[in-house]
Amino acid sequence: MFDRRRGIAVALVLVALASGCAQRTKSADSGTGALVSAYDGGAIYQQQCSTCHGVRGEGVAGVAPSLRLGATLDSRATLLAVARGSRRNGAVMPSWCGLLSDREIADVVAYIRVTWGARPQAPTEGEVATACRSSAQRGAH
Repeated sequence: MFDRRRGIAVALVLVALASGCAQRTKSADSGTGALVSAYDGGAIYQQQCSTCHGVRGEGVAGVAPSLRLGATLDSRATLLAVARGSRRNGAVMPSWCGLLSDREIADVVAYIRVTWGARPQAPTEGEVATACRSSAQRGAH
């Protein structure tokens, strides 16, 4: 009887460990996805964004803010600014909806968040599409 109980206990521990490993793998995969997305977004950032925001995200006074501010980069506002564009202190950032694909916009935001943000997290193409649709409905293009 004792051996049977010990066998059941060992089986339960193994199931719990396997379950925990599966959860870690899932979160590691999403982190890896953000890194892959960021890698792809780096080239787009250099081509489309670095002229105003700087190669190292330092920004240009009176033209574009520094991207090295950390916490604000993880907010939805970053996604909306890249997707919809923005106006700040007389400077205008264009909307990238329609100029870049939803995937490319997501990759650029992932690059910005991984490089200068507090938490690497890539937005989904669906989140970008929603931001672009709401932008088009408001006439922000």
